[in-house]
Amino acid sequence: MAAADTRKVKTLLRQLDGKSESSQRPIIDQLVAIGPKAVDSLSDLVENGETFQIRMASATALGEVGLKKCVKPLIHALGDTSLNVQRMAVAGLINIGPPSVDDLIRAFRNEDDSVRKWCAEALGKCGSRSDAPVLVKALPHDSPEVQKAIIIALGELGSKRSSAQLITILEGENTDLTRYAAEALGRLRDEAGITALVKCLESASTDVRKAAADALVSIGAGSVPALIECLDHRNYAVRRWAAEALGELQDERAAKALIKSLEDENDRVRRYAALALGKIGYRPAAKSFKKLLADPSQDVRFSAVKAVAGIGGKEALDPLLHALDDPDWVVRLAAVQGLGNLGEKEAVPKLSGCLKDPEWSVRLHVAESLGKIGDAQAVIPLVKALGSEKPVVRKSVIFALGTIGDPRAQHILLRCASESDIETRETATAALAMLRKTSKDIPSPGRKRTRKTNAGK
Repeated sequence: MAAADTRKVKTLLRQLDGKSESSQRPIIDQLVAIGPKAVDSLSDLVENGETFQIRMASATALGEVGLKKCVKPLIHALGDTSLNVQRMAVAGLINIGPPSVDDLIRAFRNEDDSVRKWCAEALGKCGSRSDAPVLVKALPHDSPEVQKAIIIALGELGSKRSSAQLITILEGENTDLTRYAAEALGRLRDEAGITALVKCLESASTDVRKAAADALVSIGAGSVPALIECLDHRNYAVRRWAAEALGELQDERAAKALIKSLEDENDRVRRYAALALGKIGYRPAAKSFKKLLADPSQDVRFSAVKAVAGIGGKEALDPLLHALDDPDWVVRLAAVQGLGNLGEKEAVPKLSGCLKDPEWSVRLHVAESLGKIGDAQAVIPLVKALGSEKPVVRKSVIFALGTIGDPRAQHILLRCASESDIETRETATAALAMLRKTSKDIPSPGRKRTRKTNAGK
């Protein structure tokens, strides 16, 4: 390296002292721009720099230069006294990628837990499946901190040869490691882990139960039979997580068991069974929701409405109309939205009556749903609803009238288009534009209609 380049590198690095990471960035960019000529000086400074800022910036620059000769100094930096330097060194090694792997495997034998932890993390990001045995061999004997990094890395490497060791971790008492092992098995999608993961649904830790359920979903259709069995488990938590997982898997094989779970003694199980059936879209289940719509739990009734709306079809109409009378406005709102998406004209009379709902947000969505359905039966109720004191409800009503496209709404929309409120005027103008698409006899706001005369006859 030329003496001038060495001096430039050292001059730039001296400017880093006391600077934050963000303010170091322009200087690091200049170091990276020097390229290979800067590597020797940066390698020396990453090991011997007087301040952690100099060592950290040197590690960052080496990682971004990205040459094979940058690996050894970065490996050395994994044992730095500063966590920030360690962090930048591992990021650099990951950025360099596969050329780092052999040195990382050698460094993984280091006695320092921190170095081994960083090596495992980097191997997970830039190693290959063939590197997994090194990590698997070390897993049972290492400290919990290093075990955690190894488990995450094994999931990222995707080698099913690590499944047996990960299953063993699932059966241990460290809930933190159990959670990470469940997540790793989910990434491996290995059906060999199903039985152990199902057992984890009994854990006292919510994090473990969630990780196990997510992993079973990731494994896919092979998990379905075991999850169906879980719906009869003595522990309600197992039943609840199994119901949610089956909903995510959307497999019709679970439908009959989930219908049975709609009558579970636990309200959370009933709720997730309902939501699961909605995600599966199993239409024969719609009639089974009628009892659930009278459930004492608001959460259950809401979930039942969302599920019925998700199932859709003619079977959903009666349950959704029934839910319009629910004492809880959130449930009524969900029913209103479901009917709008359903698009059945038979819903219009009762839905129109909900324009008088005491909750303004329900009225707003009633107007939107009537607009979606697009039936002229709704025009007169919508016109009457323009007396609402809530501007946002009035806007929704005006837009619905335009969407329906019935000429009977013309005069009231022209009046709204001349109001003082600018948002009302703009919405009414847009609604009139929609009306004009269906009727050429409607003038633009502010333009008088011209009369035909008999002149010239």
